[in-house]
Order: sequence, then C-alpha cells, then structure tokens
Amino acid sequence: MVNYRNLNINQKKKFWRENPLNGEVEIKIEGIENFIMYNENDDTVVKELYWTNHKGWELTSLLLWYDLLKANNDGVIYDIGAYTGIYSLIAAKFSKGNKVFAFDIQTNTLNRLEKNKNINKLNNICLINAACTNFNGETVFSFCEEDNIISSVASLIKKPTNDKSKEIEAVSLDSFDNENNIENLIVELLKIDVEDAELDTLEGMQRILKENKPDVLIEVNNYKKVKKVRRLFPRGYTVYNIDDDNLLLKKIRWYKKASKDRNYLFTIKKMKDIKKIFRGTIE
Repeated sequence: MVNYRNLNINQKKKFWRENPLNGEVEIKIEGIENFIMYNENDDTVVKELYWTNHKGWELTSLLLWYDLLKANNDGVIYDIGAYTGIYSLIAAKFSKGNKVFAFDIQTNTLNRLEKNKNINKLNNICLINAACTNFNGETVFSFCEEDNIISSVASLIKKPTNDKSKEIEAVSLDSFDNENNIENLIVELLKIDVEDAELDTLEGMQRILKENKPDVLIEVNNYKKVKKVRRLFPRGYTVYNIDDDNLLLKKIRWYKKASKDRNYLFTIKKMKDIKKIFRGTIE
C-alpha cells in the first residue's frame, strides 16, 4: 500500500487518477460528529482527508474551529474563501443554530457547497459569490483549471500558476454587514483563506474587528506577512500559530521566525480561557 502522506503533489495527482473517489463521502474526523461531502474525484480537501484516515488536512484547525463553535453563543459566522465548504458545514451543523455566511470567488466551489449543504440537510448557510476585500464594486481574480481538480488557489493576487481570470463582485465585510442588517448582530467567528489577499480582506472589516472582536482563523502563506496582518487587528488580540500536525497552539511573541504552519488564531480570549475551550495543547 502506498504511503500517501509521503507523496508529493504530482504523485498524489497520479494516485487520485488511479484511485478515483466519487459520490457521497462520509467525513470521519475524530472528535467531530460525522457529516457528508460530495466528491467527483475533484475535491482536494475530501481526498486529502479520505486517504489519510481523516487526519491529514488541517486537523488542528478543524478541531479548534469546532471547539470555538461550541463555546460561542448565537452570533454570526463568516467563512471567507469557503471552497467546497468544510468549515461552513461544521459551523452550520454543530453550532447553536448560528447563521453562516460562506463567501467564495468561484462559482464551481459554491455549487459544490450548495450540494454539500443539501446532502446534510442544512438551512442556515447563506452562499455569496463575491470577493471580500477593502472596497465595493467589481474586481478581477485569477485561477487555473486542471482536470479532476477544483482549484483551491484562485486569488485576487495574480499568481504565476493562475493563467485565467474573471470579473467578480467586490464587497467589504463592514458594508455587507450594514446592507444586510447584520451590524445589529455580533460576528463571533471567522475563517479567512483568501490566498494572499488577507490584508485587503481585513482592511474591509475594521468595524467588525473593533466592535465585535471575533475569533479569527486565518491562513497566511508567508510568515513574513504575519506582522502586517497583526497590525490590522485592534489592541488586545493575541496570535497563536496553529500546528496542524500535533494538535498544538503556540503563542507568537515575535513575527520573524520561520514557521512550517500557515494557519493562525487571532483572539482576544485569555490563554486560560482558550485552554478551557480547546482540546489540544497550548504553549
């Protein structure tokens, strides 16, 4: 049997072609009740989970997300860069009936998320095809197309591998809140995965951060940008590096040290309170 975890990306693509995974796939993450995601051998998240016994894709981040959901009240949840929706599905299924807003710039990912939403009989996810940035209007995103892969690297930031482009509605989260009467509610939890466009996303949600002070899980691919990201959060936020291999959160006290991890938790919660919420280890 091939050791899937040791395969590089090209070897994985070959493995996926030779071992197609289709239909409704039960997601069995230990510590989270099972749920279903649909696959046509094209969803990288589903394939990574399935072929690693549901442990090989952002395990710590998913469990932290679940634990934070259980600790939150009845506020609004935003999934920015939802892809096919694993974070949105967990939020909608296992929170306290919270309204979940899932944003993505690709229509094919949202179509798949809609299917996943229906399979799991969820009615509290609202899907929005828009880019969450620092202005309202129109913008352009770039993406690539590959056979049997729903792209997970589409971005407002031009990348060498993304050779196609499309126009998309641009919206700031602060204005979205206002236009949809959400500003009277509390945004409690966000996940941001926008492929290097996170600074613009954060600039467009300054009111939410200052007034609601939500917990934020955010992907930052270049550790050198973490300091810039931190400057866009109000005073009082603490930053934790999420170690997705070891069920570990590490408090960041400086921003120049290289990290193999890309996901971070920004929170105003004190460490003693996070320890009561999160099942893993905190350093």
